[in-house]
Amino acid sequence: MRFDKRFRRASVVVVVLSAVAVAAVASAGPPPDKGGGKKPKDPTTTTITANTTTTVASPPDGSYNDADADFVAMMIPHHFQATVMSDLAPGRAGDATVLALAERIGVEQEVEIGMMQNWQTWNGLEVTDAEAAYEMMLQMPMMVEQMGMATPEELDALTGASGTGFDRQYLQLMIDHHEGALTMLTDVLVHGSDTTLEFWATDMLTAQGVQIDQMEAMIAELG
Repeated sequence: MRFDKRFRRASVVVVVLSAVAVAAVASAGPPPDKGGGKKPKDPTTTTITANTTTTVASPPDGSYNDADADFVAMMIPHHFQATVMSDLAPGRAGDATVLALAERIGVEQEVEIGMMQNWQTWNGLEVTDAEAAYEMMLQMPMMVEQMGMATPEELDALTGASGTGFDRQYLQLMIDHHEGALTMLTDVLVHGSDTTLEFWATDMLTAQGVQIDQMEAMIAELG
């Protein structure tokens, strides 16, 4: 069921991918601190997966294609929303397990944002400004829906929730968000050519699939 929904999303996402990816870039360098907001970490070679830490031995070899470049430019702001949602958990989450998962997801996605921005730098591409690209995505309701992202209204509701209500909303929104990521990850594994991205995407696909199963179990336990 999950994968059927994932592939139904893919056709629409691919159509709009290139246009948004071209627009959603900064002139150079990592995104600035937005003042009280998030500034992604800037690791060079390390990624946190579901259960392990994996080190990439060397920068990409320059074998990327347009599918790889578009994927990275789109996944950066997609990840950014996950950090925004996860940052709401402290002080709102009612369940310690939900809070711990949110904190883990936030760290993982920040690290991966830095990895992907470094990949852009290594390949001589403009570095995507995570916040600016994210804000632009929120102005595109169709894109938000097809990528499994939370709408501005859903984010407002999550911000105003607490306790079990927050836990349930956070978990469901993050499941949808991860499922959108699975669509993108599967697409780049099929159409991309960069071996480093293939390694990372496979890692992310496994980790987020595991987390979806964990979150579905948590929702069931909430009743």
